[in-house]
Amino acid sequence: MIDMTKPDGHGNSAPVFPGGTPGEGYQFGLGAFETIAVRNGRAVMLDRHIERLHRGCRAVGAPEPDDRDILDRIDGRLRLLRDKAPALWASCALKVIASDGVLTLTHRPNPYDAWPDCRTLRLGWCRAWRNERSPLTFHKTLNQGDNILETRRAKAAGLDGAVFTNTRGEICETTNANLFFVRDGAIYTPADECGLLPGTVRHWVCERRTVARTRIEASGVRGAASDGDVPPAPERWDEVFATNALMGVRPVTGIGPVGFSVGPVSRRLMEEYARFANE
Repeated sequence: MIDMTKPDGHGNSAPVFPGGTPGEGYQFGLGAFETIAVRNGRAVMLDRHIERLHRGCRAVGAPEPDDRDILDRIDGRLRLLRDKAPALWASCALKVIASDGVLTLTHRPNPYDAWPDCRTLRLGWCRAWRNERSPLTFHKTLNQGDNILETRRAKAAGLDGAVFTNTRGEICETTNANLFFVRDGAIYTPADECGLLPGTVRHWVCERRTVARTRIEASGVRGAASDGDVPPAPERWDEVFATNALMGVRPVTGIGPVGFSVGPVSRRLMEEYARFANE
């Protein structure tokens, strides 16, 4: 636990809970977390995850953990894994949670390690809308109810996840990943203001390729989402791929009833990121 205290004016130490009360964070989801891929004892893009953790804490008024404490805790966890569980030291998912002045670390196997390289994603459509006006949408907070429920519904239908649209009928992201669309070799991704969490791998892709961040409409989704019907797919694209910290880059071969090919842009980025993560 990180000491998030300050003198209370009487020589004692009192917890700091900016804009809130003790226990409010974990009880009501006002905290932030990061899920980080570990490869060969290295937390991939750790600096970016820590930076985003701070942004999330500030957005919900949670005390920000000290960077040195985060690094020391992660280093200790990785040394423990190296000695006690070398398979997890080689590859796992490390979760860092900050809320109510408490820093919590957990780890688990990376679920994507079992996926062969040829494995692609099949996605449906979410019934819930992404709220592009909510400040929680743009940060990795403990408010994950919509994501979890929509993922459960998608998996019950034999899918890997589902795509959120916002209140304007624009595509945002999947239940656990950012989306990219390719046409004639050009790459597009939903703009931040559509209502999405800007992912670390999304940022990595945008650094290495010219990517147009734009509004991508999913015609007819708003009406279909209200009654549970399968909405029309977005306009035909040459390729679609998804990104997140644990999965890396993965081609999407279906959204709703429409299929997509696995093309050269998706393949190259998938290979490039795999090399980067395993350096």
